[in-house]
Amino acid sequence: MKAIIAINEIVNKISRYLLILMFAAITVIYTSQIISRYFFSSGLHWSEEFVRYVDVAMVMLGSAVLARGNGHVNVSALESVTPEDKLKYLVLVQNLLTITFFGIAIFLGLQFMNLAGTQISTNMRLPMKMVYSIFPISFVVLVFNAIMFILVDLFKIGKEA
Repeated sequence: MKAIIAINEIVNKISRYLLILMFAAITVIYTSQIISRYFFSSGLHWSEEFVRYVDVAMVMLGSAVLARGNGHVNVSALESVTPEDKLKYLVLVQNLLTITFFGIAIFLGLQFMNLAGTQISTNMRLPMKMVYSIFPISFVVLVFNAIMFILVDLFKIGKEA
């Protein structure tokens, strides 16, 4: 179990660094676009497409990272009326529903990648399969993080006493 926890920590650390790099890239590209349009009356033709794809990737990867700490939106009205001794089971059900939904989404994302993946992006000329790959990748990380939350944080499996 310690090895799986270590892998989970590495995956999340890499994800966080990627999020920082993506945010920095968006900032630099958009700033360059503004300067280029203002001073040279001509923008970077690929910048808007790049920022859109990276922004979506940040949302997906950020969502996956949030799952490790149970940071997703849930029905807190249920939590406020659930007795303390039963709360763990409500959170378990919420996370199992999340795992089920995103488990299905992994397969749908892979199907969508294969269906629309033969297209090429308009300005950057990237294969859309590469662009769409963020969905199943993020969903796999999200499911892994939700499982780790259940095991480590909810049921304290693998934690030193």
